[in-house]
Amino acid sequence: MNPSVVIEPRASGTPATGCPASGTPASSAPASVPASRAPASSTPATSTPTRASNIEARRMFLRMARPHADPNPYPLYARLREIGPVVPVVFPGVAPRYLVTTFAACTALLRDENIGPLAEEHFHETNPTWNEQALTSTLFGSMAFHSGAEHRMDRAMLAKHFSPRRTGKRREDMVAVATSLLDQLAVLGADAQPVDIERELAVPYSALITGRLMGIPDDQALRLGWLARQASATLELAPSPGQRQQAVQAGDQVVKEMTALAAERRAQPREDLITDLISQCGDDEDRLVSNLVLLFGAGFDSPTSIVGMGLRLFLDNPGQAQLLREDPTLADTATEEILRCEPAVQIMFRAARRDVTLAGVTIPAGSIVLALVAGACHDPALVDDPDRFDIRRRPSGGLSFGGGAHYCLGAHLARLSATVLFPMLLQRFPHMQLAEEPTYRSPGVALRGFERMPVTLTPTNPH
Repeated sequence: MNPSVVIEPRASGTPATGCPASGTPASSAPASVPASRAPASSTPATSTPTRASNIEARRMFLRMARPHADPNPYPLYARLREIGPVVPVVFPGVAPRYLVTTFAACTALLRDENIGPLAEEHFHETNPTWNEQALTSTLFGSMAFHSGAEHRMDRAMLAKHFSPRRTGKRREDMVAVATSLLDQLAVLGADAQPVDIERELAVPYSALITGRLMGIPDDQALRLGWLARQASATLELAPSPGQRQQAVQAGDQVVKEMTALAAERRAQPREDLITDLISQCGDDEDRLVSNLVLLFGAGFDSPTSIVGMGLRLFLDNPGQAQLLREDPTLADTATEEILRCEPAVQIMFRAARRDVTLAGVTIPAGSIVLALVAGACHDPALVDDPDRFDIRRRPSGGLSFGGGAHYCLGAHLARLSATVLFPMLLQRFPHMQLAEEPTYRSPGVALRGFERMPVTLTPTNPH
C-alpha cells in the first residue's frame, strides 16, 4: 500500500520471461559489459514530442489508465522513452499530465526541490470524496504528503528504526519466519498439490516482518496484511467503482485497527516502534495514526510484491536460479536485479510546486507529474541489455525505492527480506514450477504484483 493517488482524467501481454520486455531468458553467464552507468538519457534532453507523438502518448496513457494490469507494460514504457524524456498528455478541459520516461529525467524529478507530493487540489480533482474516506484522508496527514521542515521532522522521528544497523539485527528473525513458512509450504505442496505463493508465502512473510518491526501481534499483522493489499486499489491510477468500494472498506478497517493499537499502547506502553512514536507525537493523534498506517502499508506492500515478481523471474530463468542456489552470496545483487527488472512501484506521482523546467520542457506550477520509474529502470542509458535478467549484473543504482527527500525509508528492510528469502526458497524447492499463469493484482498499474501465483514443488530434505 504505497502512497499514490488516482490521477486519470475523466475522459472516455505476454507472460514475463527474462526481464518482461525481452522474451529472452538470460544465460548463466555474466553480463559482458559492466552495467553501471551515469544517469544519462537515451533520448536527447531537448527532444520535443510532435503532434503525432502527442496523440500516440495520449492513447498510451489511456491504455495505462485501466482497472486491470498489463502483463507486460515495458514495451509501452520503451515507446514513451522514444517520444521524449518528458511527454505532456493533454485532454480537453483537463490540466496536462507530464510523463517522465527516462532514467536521467526521473532522477532529476525525484531530486528537484521544486517538485513534491500531491496536494489537496489534486485529490479533489480526481477523487472528490477522498477526505470522507478513512485511508486517503489519514494518509494525506502522513509524511508521504509533507515537504520541507514538516517532512524532515517526521522522517527523523522514524529513521532510527530503519537504519541499516538496526535493520541488520532483524536478519535472524527473518530467517526464522522464512523457515516456518517454507516448512508449511512443503506440507501444503506435498504430492505435487498446487500452492499459492502469494497466500502461503509472500503476504504472510512480509506482514510478519513488518508487524514485528512495529510491535503488532502476529495474528493482527497477518490480517492487516490482507486488508492493506485490498486497500491499495484506492490509491491506484484508475480503479473501477467496484475496486474502489472494496478498497475503501478495507482501508477503513486498517485505520480503525491502527487507531485501536495506538490507544492500547498509550494505556500499556511497550518497548516497540508504536510506543516510541506515541512518545514523540504526544497528543497529536492524527499525526500518530497517519504515520502508523503509512509505515505498515508501505513497509508491507513492496516486499510482498518482490517475493512473487522475483520468483517469477527465477522460474523463467532457471539458469539464474541455479546460480543463486549454488552461490547464495549473490543474493544482494540478485535482489537489486529483481528490483530493476520488476519494480513493485511502477509509477511515482508528484506535483510541480512552482514552474519548473525538466529535460527542456517547462512544467507549470500545480501540474501532476508521473515518474515512470519502471520504464526508467529499463533505460539503455542505465544498463546494457536492460531487458535481460542477470543476477551477476553490477547494481545500477535504480529508482525502485524513489530518490531525493522522499526516498523509501524502508528500503534497507525490503532489500534484506528479499536477500534472506530467495536463497532459502530456491534451495528448498529446486524443482518448483508454475502450476498455471499467475494472476496480476488489479488495477496493478502503479503498484505491480501478483494476486495469485500457483506453483507445484518437490521439497528436498532441509536438514
